[in-house]
Amino acid sequence: DLQVTVTTPDGKPAADVVVALLPTGGAAVAAVPAPEPVLIVQREIRFEPYVTAVPLGSTVRFVNRDRFDHHVRSVAGGPLGSIAPAKSFEFRLAAARIGRETSADVVIDAPGATGIGCHLHGSMRAHIYASPTPWVAVTDANGRAMLRGAPDGAANLRLWHPDQLVAQADVPAPAAGVPALQARLNFSPRPRPAPRPPPLRGEYE
Repeated sequence: DLQVTVTTPDGKPAADVVVALLPTGGAAVAAVPAPEPVLIVQREIRFEPYVTAVPLGSTVRFVNRDRFDHHVRSVAGGPLGSIAPAKSFEFRLAAARIGRETSADVVIDAPGATGIGCHLHGSMRAHIYASPTPWVAVTDANGRAMLRGAPDGAANLRLWHPDQLVAQADVPAPAAGVPALQARLNFSPRPRPAPRPPPLRGEYE
């Protein structure tokens, strides 16, 4: 297992950073889809989590746990909205009822980043990143992510964050197995806004 710590240029922990290990030894490595659907939950007018990373070919399950309808659609990403989504989809999820939530599955079969939005609630945003290899994770609030079962051998660590304007430089990983690796973004992500309170019963945005 390889623990990765990512910081901003001024040394602060960088959360919501996708880290993916890409072997460089020449042999092709195929992504292994997640064995179970990976959940993205709609709750209190937010997508949770904000950033989801999956191996290519994995199934993402969108779940509505709010008491009103939501919409799920792929949208352009990047801070300027100039990056086309790698995967296109669009559907509506009915409101959750007592003892029953609604859901829909999407197979993420295109590599790269896809923005997610809700047509009914414009403030809702999230991101999916599909990696061509199985060793991919997202950093937590402390800037740390764990890559389980990382292989020995030459490899590069690729970083991606929804706010980046330009690609991050790959970080060479040591060929011999090491337990930890440090990496640094080339910019400081903007702070995420605080959660919005849910609308009153019967209220629609």
